[in-house]
Amino acid sequence: MTLNTKPSINDGFALLAKNTDLSLGEYTSITQSQAEIELYLRQHHGEASHGTFSTVLNGAFSRKTIVSPLFDNVIDLLVLYRDSNVKHSYPSRIFTKLTNSLIKQYPEAYVIEGKNTLMLPVKNFKFRIQPGYLSLNNSYMLPSDLFNEWVDYDIHSYDDIFVRENVRHKGRLIEIIRMIKTWNRVSGQHFNGYYLELLVTTVLRDYEIKSYSETLRHIFYAALSEVVFQKQDPANTEFQVEGLNDISDLISTMVLLKKSYKLASEAIFLEEQEQTAKALEIWNKIFPQVFPTQLDMVVGKARDAGIRGTDALRMMINQK
Repeated sequence: MTLNTKPSINDGFALLAKNTDLSLGEYTSITQSQAEIELYLRQHHGEASHGTFSTVLNGAFSRKTIVSPLFDNVIDLLVLYRDSNVKHSYPSRIFTKLTNSLIKQYPEAYVIEGKNTLMLPVKNFKFRIQPGYLSLNNSYMLPSDLFNEWVDYDIHSYDDIFVRENVRHKGRLIEIIRMIKTWNRVSGQHFNGYYLELLVTTVLRDYEIKSYSETLRHIFYAALSEVVFQKQDPANTEFQVEGLNDISDLISTMVLLKKSYKLASEAIFLEEQEQTAKALEIWNKIFPQVFPTQLDMVVGKARDAGIRGTDALRMMINQK
């Protein structure tokens, strides 16, 4: 069986997109941990033990923009109460009872200062937990960041924007977002994940994704004029999405974006000059330790084509 083993830049990005997608094991790890938390709450959370609540994984998990590997990911989890009395209670009271119950079982959990939000480390990732309840218009009521009251949170608002834009980009937006999140991870975690999704969606609003490399370069360039602004959550403009709030983070991030833009421009030029190996070296500088090597691409091609044994070995030897 013959196969073109000469790797291309696009092959590298296609493999990167595949590698950053959650595996079945990682997906199961998240849902099992969710189930364990819910079971514990049903057994130890007082009134909630009578089945008056459920848990929902929203945010990046529902959009499939969580990045593999799971290490250091933040998964949004809502504890939704069905008891009609909850709407008449102060959010701080509901949150305090929820927090006290969970910290007994998960002593490493901690409250984000000034918010009714609990960060709960599980295995190699964290849950970001908030209480809430379902409103009549099928959106959620969550604690306000400003006052001790419930406010409407239309969980579908950004999801609808994301789905529409992903369809327009023929399914590539989800891959680009995971790549940018991976770049953020290997570059020092300058951005909050949701903030980053909003930023990428914004700068690609009037853009057509034709290639991974050119799209990433466009994002690095366009983001320079976006990072100076705070992002409001489309679900409720009262909520400020955590992003770059510290001026030192802003300066270092702008330096990083400029550097990444220049490197991407250099890599694209080398690719146009058919200097693929050198272009791959540049992309490895942008995505250190995670961008696929030429050998990774050959192995990936062989696996996808069903080539095994001596034929696969021959492909790898020819690539060296």
